[in-house]
Amino acid sequence: MSTKHCIDNIPNLKNIKGVSYSPAPSNDSAPPPANYFDTDFTNSCFPLLWDDANSGRGDVKNLAAIGVNFIHLYNWSVPPAPGSTPGNHQRSHSSFLEKCGAENINVFVPISNYFLGEISKGNGTLVKTQIAAMVKEVYNGGTTRYGGAAMWGVGNEYDLQNVYTAADIATAMEYILDAESAQNIPSGELLPISSPVSFGTFGEPNKPGIVKVKELQTAINASSLGTTFWSTRFVASVNPFNDGTFLANYIATTFPAAFPDTHYFFSEMGTAIQPNTPSTDEAQQASYILDQLNNTTPSGNFLGRCVFQFLDQASMKIGTEATFGINKFAGTSTTAPIQPSTYVPGGGQNYTIDALTQKPSYASVKTVYSK
Repeated sequence: MSTKHCIDNIPNLKNIKGVSYSPAPSNDSAPPPANYFDTDFTNSCFPLLWDDANSGRGDVKNLAAIGVNFIHLYNWSVPPAPGSTPGNHQRSHSSFLEKCGAENINVFVPISNYFLGEISKGNGTLVKTQIAAMVKEVYNGGTTRYGGAAMWGVGNEYDLQNVYTAADIATAMEYILDAESAQNIPSGELLPISSPVSFGTFGEPNKPGIVKVKELQTAINASSLGTTFWSTRFVASVNPFNDGTFLANYIATTFPAAFPDTHYFFSEMGTAIQPNTPSTDEAQQASYILDQLNNTTPSGNFLGRCVFQFLDQASMKIGTEATFGINKFAGTSTTAPIQPSTYVPGGGQNYTIDALTQKPSYASVKTVYSK
């Protein structure tokens, strides 16, 4: 295996200007039951949320206009074969990948916590076929990455889940490599693979994130992936919400002291609005995020950051957890039918396309990312 890291296959992955993107409509609801079956909206069923064609809201184009070049996703339902109409409970993401590619935005393609949980339950045989379908979609049935597909994200914050383990993450990564091999993907088209961890300290109060990244490394090295995988395919990712000064020291000292040769990025970064913190209102939130952004310029093995998140999750979460967004619902909306009309679930029923209001933190992102 080549010792070259596949991060070099993807333009701009060493200068990540990212945003976490979950565009759930205002009439969605947290499961059970979810109003839209799942929380995967970056697909052909809901194009008017993310595309600007046909008078869509145009989230992807709008993000590109403020300098965003990386979108961190969390949910990616099992797709149909490339070019096929989605079957029941499938989602086709090809048009979303194509749009992101056209706007020079890289996509963090997620294998969500749901699939990792199924591996942990002993359903790995099924999950392996589902991941193979995702790999086929990312390469559009061929051997060249499609559109904006840029990085695999396997799970999110396994250290806080208590649902699956680092070994289960390594298993999912093995499934990706098996599918790549079956499709004969050349080395120059392989995507880097990550698995975000929280900023939890786990007994090392001055080293948030480090303990669980090391645990991941141990699990990967013990699997069939082997030690070379870490140096040629893996990108570490952590989710900090500390202030800019803390993050600058983490980039300069903390992470490289533990992993001097490992590429990494902040897969979530931001702050909620809450009492008795430096961020008690939207203006203070914007100032806090601007400080974070100004102190997290990519350098060395640090690749950049993703601001958490695109939209206040007012329909899915409560309290301060619903205040992280750089946008919020404006209070007006239109509707359009879920496509295709025969789709199960919800085909032909209407989904909501909300107008959005930019919060002051939107300008913070634009100020730094548009440089």
